[in-house]
Amino acid sequence: MPVPIQSIKMYDALQRMRKLSELGVPFTIGYVSCNTTTNKSEGYKEVSNVVLRAGYRDDQSSLANVLIAYTDLRNESSKQFYLPLLLMFNGYKIEA
Repeated sequence: MPVPIQSIKMYDALQRMRKLSELGVPFTIGYVSCNTTTNKSEGYKEVSNVVLRAGYRDDQSSLANVLIAYTDLRNESSKQFYLPLLLMFNGYKIEA
C-alpha cells in the first residue's frame, strides 16, 4: 500500500523555510520555473541544499511578496522562484 504524501500550506512552508534559513539549515524545494522576461519555463525544478536569502523590498519590485530569493549552496548561486509556483518543500506537497 502506497504511503500517502503529506501536505503543507504554502505560507506555513515559507515560514518553515525562513526559520531553517535563520538557523543555517538547508532544505529542498520543488517549483515550476517561470521567466517573465523571456516568457519561458524550464518546467519543474527540484533543488536540494538551499537556504533563503534577502529578496526585493516592496519599494524595489511589485513582485516582492511573491518572488522568493534563495541561494543554491551546491554552487553558491543566487536564484529566485515565484511563491505561487512552489509545489514541494522537504518532501511535503504544497496545498493549493
